Amino acid sequence: MRRSKVMRSLDMFPKVESDLTVKTDRGGMMALAGYGVIAVLLLAEVVSYRSENSSFKEHVRVDKSLGKRMRVDLNITFPALHCDDLHVDAMDVAGDSQIDVEDTLVKKRLHLDGRRLSSGEIKVETNKAAEADKKSRDISMKGLPEDYCGPCYGAHQTEDQCCNTCDDVVEAYKVKKWSDHGVLGVAEQCKREGRTKLEPKRMSKGEGCNLSGYMTFNRVAGNFHIAMGEGVERDGRHIHQFVPEDAPNFNASHTIHKLSFGPEFEVFGSTGTDKRGFARADLSGVSKIVTEVNGNTGLFQYFIKVVPTNFVGKDLENIETNRYFFTERYRPLMIDMVDEEHRDLGEHPKKAGVHTGGSAGGGGTTNHYEHHKVQNSVLPGVFFVYEIYPFAVEVSKNSVPLTHLLIRIMATVGGVMTIVGWLDSAMYVREKKRKGVR
Repeated sequence: MRRSKVMRSLDMFPKVESDLTVKTDRGGMMALAGYGVIAVLLLAEVVSYRSENSSFKEHVRVDKSLGKRMRVDLNITFPALHCDDLHVDAMDVAGDSQIDVEDTLVKKRLHLDGRRLSSGEIKVETNKAAEADKKSRDISMKGLPEDYCGPCYGAHQTEDQCCNTCDDVVEAYKVKKWSDHGVLGVAEQCKREGRTKLEPKRMSKGEGCNLSGYMTFNRVAGNFHIAMGEGVERDGRHIHQFVPEDAPNFNASHTIHKLSFGPEFEVFGSTGTDKRGFARADLSGVSKIVTEVNGNTGLFQYFIKVVPTNFVGKDLENIETNRYFFTERYRPLMIDMVDEEHRDLGEHPKKAGVHTGGSAGGGGTTNHYEHHKVQNSVLPGVFFVYEIYPFAVEVSKNSVPLTHLLIRIMATVGGVMTIVGWLDSAMYVREKKRKGVR
């Protein structure tokens, strides 16, 4: 009996007999309004819960991936540049350089209208080139014994490899990624053919080229570029060899289809982005066309800031990639120069001023302007200059427990019903007092 009495004293919910309760029309209307408010707030809570679960949080930490290499995927089209004139060179501040990267890149020859050359067209040109090469080889091998096997000057892949022509020696050095500048004056094959000096190759015309593939770099600042001429290392410096008269013919117009630093992923939404669109400022889709108005050709520079980014997903492995943003600059090859020449108009300043198109004034002189093109000291091409930030951003998806939603729902329902009850009670008491006064 005592236990039952104690339990009753702890009851927080006093009961009222049904015949003692009073129900009013106003109370019913207040209840309906409360239900409506509860429905709206519950819907808002569910939407907020779903939004929080699809959002991301970012943390900054020190980047510890300095010793790793970074993969760069590239797909770029030069609509008016022959594949033979397209060379990719790369270098970084650590002193590492890659000349004419082509083992992981694919070149596709294009017509000027953007169509790919058919296999038949390529086969015809290949046969012509092979026939010309055979004739040249026969001429260079004339007078040599049939069992002649020329040395490769240290660039041989196997012991029995022969370099019978100067082209064979140069190709062997390219395979080794060595500079062939010094060997031209030493190789007896090159002396026999009269090629003791490396002559810059003239540009080809009439085609475009698509370049696609990937490269790997050290995770330090550097650049990779596609520029006029063939890059060589000489005296510790990277230079480009080309015929200066060909510079205006290097059409640097280009369209970047894809440029990414690090692996792509599809975890939080679309490739490389999340559903709320916090994507990197991508160069993909950027197109630049040079015309006579902007100098016929010139130097395009993209200054890229790379931010190492680690995406952490629930029940998923960490994905290490990079986001980036960029600025750009263009320097034309040909620039307009205006020469101003002062002329003495003599006794007829007004008349002379009209004929020259200048302004005639009281001083008896006029200014004569001549416009002409001057070649700027730039190397035509496309340069991607990148810098890697020393910190990394860790991005993870928010995970709000379902219990949080349930707690907020109960708080919303209880709070609304309590407030509606207070309002109804206050209005009921006020109405009773008013009737009592009357």
